[in-house]
Amino acid sequence: MSLLEVNNLSVVYEPRGAEPTYAVKNASFSLERGEFVGLVGESGSGKSTLGFAVTRLAKAPARISEGTILFDGRDIASMKEEELRKQRQGGFAMVLQSGMNALNPVRSIRKHFGDIFAAHGHVPKSKRLARAYDLVEKVELPRTVLDRFPGELSGGMRQRVSIALALSLEPQLMVFDEPTTALDVLVQHAVMGTIRELQKSENFTALLISHDLGIVLESTSRVMVMSEGVIVEDGTSQQILQSPQHAYTQMLLSHYADPRAEVVEVPGLVVRGSTISTTGHSSVAEAVDAASPAHSATATGAPTAPARRRAGRPEATAIVVDDVTKVYPPPRRGQDPVTAVDHVSFTLEQGQSMALVGASGSGKSTLAKLVTGVERPTSGAIHFGDARVDKLRRKGLRELRREVQMVFQDPYSALNPLHTVEYALMRPVLNYTGLRGVAARTRVLELLDTVGLTPVEQFAAKLPHQLSGGQRQRVVIARALACDPQVIIADEPVSMLDVSLRAGVLALLDDLRVTFGVSMLYITHDLLSARLVTDQIMVLNQGRVVESGQTAQVLRFPEDPYTMELLEAIPQPQRAGTGR
Repeated sequence: MSLLEVNNLSVVYEPRGAEPTYAVKNASFSLERGEFVGLVGESGSGKSTLGFAVTRLAKAPARISEGTILFDGRDIASMKEEELRKQRQGGFAMVLQSGMNALNPVRSIRKHFGDIFAAHGHVPKSKRLARAYDLVEKVELPRTVLDRFPGELSGGMRQRVSIALALSLEPQLMVFDEPTTALDVLVQHAVMGTIRELQKSENFTALLISHDLGIVLESTSRVMVMSEGVIVEDGTSQQILQSPQHAYTQMLLSHYADPRAEVVEVPGLVVRGSTISTTGHSSVAEAVDAASPAHSATATGAPTAPARRRAGRPEATAIVVDDVTKVYPPPRRGQDPVTAVDHVSFTLEQGQSMALVGASGSGKSTLAKLVTGVERPTSGAIHFGDARVDKLRRKGLRELRREVQMVFQDPYSALNPLHTVEYALMRPVLNYTGLRGVAARTRVLELLDTVGLTPVEQFAAKLPHQLSGGQRQRVVIARALACDPQVIIADEPVSMLDVSLRAGVLALLDDLRVTFGVSMLYITHDLLSARLVTDQIMVLNQGRVVESGQTAQVLRFPEDPYTMELLEAIPQPQRAGTGR
């Protein structure tokens, strides 16, 4: 008998005042004891809803409309709440996507364990501390973590705590819902290694839910692929890799490539050496090409609109970062100061694209704050043209921000949910261009056309929640372009997007850079995207530049051990079923 048998399961969302939406449609599958299975799909495919349903954590407006969920022979789909709580002890548990959201920020980690032990009563009071010590050590954390609060832990540490809390129930089935999302590649690699080791040592059945097919193929022996609420393919990892049957599975696989290869291709983009061009395979990229007036301007040799609007404004030849160091005060009394950036120097030439790569805590985002004048260096100097960025005050900073704009990591939080797209784009147009009335609105519509959001009138009237993730990021890019900057700092601009949307956004960024002559500092821990859109690369480790040079050269022939470690940690579907 299988540990878990799901038969014809459907889950419907029934929000008040809106039409019902089926997130899961007639799903049927089984999980054997000790099996490690992956469930992969993009945002909105229904995979997380299915995970919540099989662990009975789905809440209103979600409802199981039909089907059965047999866990160890018992149907938990109709089980009462009190009986379900007892079933969880020694039965099943779930590790949620965001460690920060899964933990109570005002309670210590020790109290989190205490709450679980008290609720289920399976650990005597005299043994609870020893059991907590044992659990945190199993996930490779020090015992001292019990006295810390969630906000004092890194993302990887929080996720390990979540895993330890789930293990405290001694489950036979553990469901991991996007356990490595938003973690850098090294932490992601370490967390997945911990999960794999625990699954073997504790011998529980695991269901790994992820949008990253590379991680799933590396870690699991079997993969289910989900699209629009339907499980469209189910097979061994090797079968999925070598002979995918469904077009959706084939599309997911096509968006993976090795940045170390001589030729790197993904749908919509092709890189040979360090030169990027569109292949025409991606409908997203084609939409950008067709909608953007940039291409016609380049073909005819006519000056672009931004170039005309910049007339009379000073041209900066480069951003020069000269021996910059940033030291923060000790986070706690008795601790040492934190050196976030350590004697970093580089030059970003006009029209150049440069990648700044490294794991979390390497100093990437701190450097972005220094370059934009948000923070000031402890020592060293930052020049933008003739201006000393680290010496600028109110008026000078306002002028700088006209020329240096940010594209933020999370398109969901970067836009005000109460304001339309037109309002979001109108603010920088009014503040920096001097345009008013019809001319200002024309500029807003022109920006939407430039980033491929057409029909422009329709998109101008939309609110952020009415857009997809890729469309939101295009709005954020359009807002950055609104004052015709000379430099764009893109901070992890595609890390929150599904793989099928990344190529379109990357193609757009590179197209705008080439057409408008904008310099780009591209901050990322994703070495593949760095290879796709940048000419030069700097690798940061603990605030220091450990390697730099032409992007293709550094990634194909790395010299520093840290760069090699970053490359080795990249998920690769070719490792399917290895459990690496």
